[in-house]
Amino acid sequence: AGNMRLLRALLCLWLLAQVALASRVRTRRELAPGLYEHGVYDAGGSYCQRGDVCCHGRDDGCTVPYHDTLCYCDLFCNRTVSDCCPDFWEYCLGIPAPFPKAAGCARAGRSYPTGATYWENCNLCTCGPGGQWQCEDHVCLMDGELIDAINRGNYGWRAANYSQFWGMTLEDGIRHRLGTFRPSPTVMNMNEMHMNMDSNEVLPRHFDAAAKWPGMIHEPLDQGNCAGSWAFSTAAVASDRISIHSMGHMTPALSPQ
Repeated sequence: AGNMRLLRALLCLWLLAQVALASRVRTRRELAPGLYEHGVYDAGGSYCQRGDVCCHGRDDGCTVPYHDTLCYCDLFCNRTVSDCCPDFWEYCLGIPAPFPKAAGCARAGRSYPTGATYWENCNLCTCGPGGQWQCEDHVCLMDGELIDAINRGNYGWRAANYSQFWGMTLEDGIRHRLGTFRPSPTVMNMNEMHMNMDSNEVLPRHFDAAAKWPGMIHEPLDQGNCAGSWAFSTAAVASDRISIHSMGHMTPALSPQ
């Protein structure tokens, strides 16, 4: 009988210890790191407000989609800020959030969170921590200001925005469209040549090969981004010269391939 009483006492003590331990164990939701600790912010922050959700007590089903996870809008957020929606305190309780808001960046009347990006022609712009857009400084293949400047002048031709080149850097254009090495400094520093013409020589003010040799000049080809301008230009010139020298009897379109 004594052993039975001792066994019951030990069992009661074990059960009490388990209950006390269970009361001290924090849930996964309580232990989860705060969303804001990982820099997860939203400049708008209208999650609970957007869904018109403010749940009483603890309701683990009271969630709102938040980026690639969920955030909570229940009153349990009074005890933890681990994974609560950033606007819970302001919208549901009317008090400031217990963590500072990250400064967002403004663009075209809208607010964007830190880390947001957009493309400005060929340069990637990123919203920095200080609320300022930080943009790359590449020289773009297409320059809108240069196009406008040319079209404002009287140069005899008009520039256009060829959309297939928009968003490419000048370096990309040289590498993919020209398919050649950059000229050496010696070539870049060359001066123009001055020629003395005979008094009876007259240069025409305009010259159009298609008008000079009608039906013998081929249409230009689009090489795409294959970096084969040397092959395309050689094949095009050879095609035209064969047509001209044969007086139009042969008009081959030689293949750059």
